[in-house]
Amino acid sequence: MSAYRRQRDRLPLGDSPYPWTLRLVLINVIVFVLMLMVIRTRWGIQLFNELILVPGQVLHGHLWQLITYMFMHSPSLERFLFIPLPTHILFNMFILWMFGREVEMTLGSGTFLRLYFLAGIVAGLCSMFTGSPVLGASGAVLGILAVYGHLFPDRIILAFFFIPMRMKIFMWIIAGIDLLGAIQGSGNIAHLAHVGGFFTGIIMMRTGWYRRRWFDLSKFKRQRELERQRQRHRRVDTILDKVSREGIQSLSREEREFLERMRRER
Repeated sequence: MSAYRRQRDRLPLGDSPYPWTLRLVLINVIVFVLMLMVIRTRWGIQLFNELILVPGQVLHGHLWQLITYMFMHSPSLERFLFIPLPTHILFNMFILWMFGREVEMTLGSGTFLRLYFLAGIVAGLCSMFTGSPVLGASGAVLGILAVYGHLFPDRIILAFFFIPMRMKIFMWIIAGIDLLGAIQGSGNIAHLAHVGGFFTGIIMMRTGWYRRRWFDLSKFKRQRELERQRQRHRRVDTILDKVSREGIQSLSREEREFLERMRRER
């Protein structure tokens, strides 16, 4: 590998092998900081309540909450190793960074994004059965964790930071904890959303549905370009018909320029 290529691979976004993992982490952190700045204001609280997922509001048409809630995290601090930290966003972004990079590198950015948002949306829909407001990227992140476990089942990781464990065991322990929490309805953690996101990732990988190109923007771009080309060709035919009927002197300046552009593009 050349020195130039090694330098390119160190760049953070466009030339990174996992640009969207980085972008998602940065977007979540930026949104979190902005919400901290405005949450104490009256309109900040109103904005916060419009962006988290509130089941009753979603049922009344606030469908954007199925997306925006993934970028909202609790501003409260909890003690971790005796240090008060915003653990909600820290743990979500840590897991996304640890597992999302290799998922994106292995499956590609487009598939990674489809899996991330699909897991997050399904997680949000599952959480609506609880009737309680939900926020955070946990459902989407656990979907990515499940995808990682499917791709690298025998990878050894440090579970809970210090226990060596195979990924295929760790992922099902996490799923079991959330499933038990969802059944018991314990605490203020959205266990049902976690379960929904996790099993979305599992189903997508085991059925092979992750290969389908939902929301394939390149496909829409190709179709739009083909339609533009058809419109140009139809206009060329119309102008040429006019020439055959009335002679080339009948063409306007704009029509002549259009024909000249089409000739140069060939």
